[in-house]
Amino acid sequence: MQYQDFTITINEFQGSGYPISAIADGIGRATTILPYPSDELRMWLDAVADLPTATDSEAAMCQAGQALFRWLMTGPIESHLRVAWDRAQRVRQGLRLRLSIDPPVLSAWPWELLHDPARDHTFATSCSTPVVRYFDQANHLGGLVEQMTALPLKLLLVLPVAPDLNLEQERLGIEQVAASVATTLQVRVLDDVVTRSNLADALLTGDYDIVHFSGHGAFLDGRGYAALNQPDGSPDWIHSGTLSRLAVNHKSIRLVVLNVCGDGHTDDGRAFQGLASQMVRYGVPAVVAMQFPIGDEAASIFAREFYKRLCVGADAGQVDVALTYARSMLSILYPHNGWWAAPVLYTHTTDGIIYRLPGGSAEQEALNVPPQVARLEALTESLQASLGADEDWALAEPGVLAFWRGSLRRAEEAYRGHLDDPNPGVQQAARRGLMLIQRRLAAMEHVLA
Repeated sequence: MQYQDFTITINEFQGSGYPISAIADGIGRATTILPYPSDELRMWLDAVADLPTATDSEAAMCQAGQALFRWLMTGPIESHLRVAWDRAQRVRQGLRLRLSIDPPVLSAWPWELLHDPARDHTFATSCSTPVVRYFDQANHLGGLVEQMTALPLKLLLVLPVAPDLNLEQERLGIEQVAASVATTLQVRVLDDVVTRSNLADALLTGDYDIVHFSGHGAFLDGRGYAALNQPDGSPDWIHSGTLSRLAVNHKSIRLVVLNVCGDGHTDDGRAFQGLASQMVRYGVPAVVAMQFPIGDEAASIFAREFYKRLCVGADAGQVDVALTYARSMLSILYPHNGWWAAPVLYTHTTDGIIYRLPGGSAEQEALNVPPQVARLEALTESLQASLGADEDWALAEPGVLAFWRGSLRRAEEAYRGHLDDPNPGVQQAARRGLMLIQRRLAAMEHVLA
């Protein structure tokens, strides 16, 4: 499915409220001020805080989603949404809701509950309206050109020792999917005692596209932690910065999945939310995290449905569609609790695509030419906009600069790969993008020197 974007940005509290803007593809921008959250909204958010694992939380979560919608869709923002949504439906396209929320107190809210009472529509469970947490990194990284992917995709499944968790069920679900799509997905399991060194060695030698971590998380003093193992198997709590550095050192990684399982006594979804957003800011294209713990069986079903949709069908490689489909399956199989709202997608990819399958028929390639040209031109525009942002380079640390340089070089290679495309429009877009990215690289090399 093709998508139009509806990007909502909420800024820090100023004076009487939160400045908000909404940009709709092909329509423009609407702005207003969100008032301070009402007592009713805070009441519903407090009510659902401990409900996701309950068997009778459906009504309360729907009420919370409606309260969120009424607060967010204030005046011109709702009108803008209605116009954009109807426009997308008329051309048989989906509407992707991209949420860019600066205030930490608001970004921690369960926005995946958003429910339009007028249309009785929960956005996050419909593949026609995926909901993503979006970080615009164009000024830092430039556009990331979607690249053809050598198959099979390589997935590292990390399962540290956690005696109170049943991770075997999740492992079996992922391995079953991989077996059914063996030419597309290959799984290596890193289990038993998983130390920091074990994980670092596995990442160093594997060249993985996807890293899937299951286990415990905790949130302490404003920082998230994930549990690996000491050599004796006891927990080794590793904070978000360290785990982020482990991931971003390996440029092949396109997706990280952080799955919190268990009974909720040890786990804290904020640990994985903070870790996810940090990884995306460091440059990982997409991270899926759980904003609250879900049961072992539900975690297994989520993983199975997510990877199945990520690897199969017309939307293969589109992480927002895969996640939305998995949410939908959880809502169908567990209709009376809120496990479906647990998975959250954080990304800086503009179109949700983290890989493209090679090959395809001539007819398919012909159909893909206009979107391909449009994507190259959109990426080139983001590069053009980033050329004047030299202050970003001056403020960044050398390690981050080196990572950005690597991303730009990979994008340069991808642009070069389009220079011989049989379609003249693709060639022209690739030449323009290549020229701009080489200028950006020259500026980067100057700063690093």
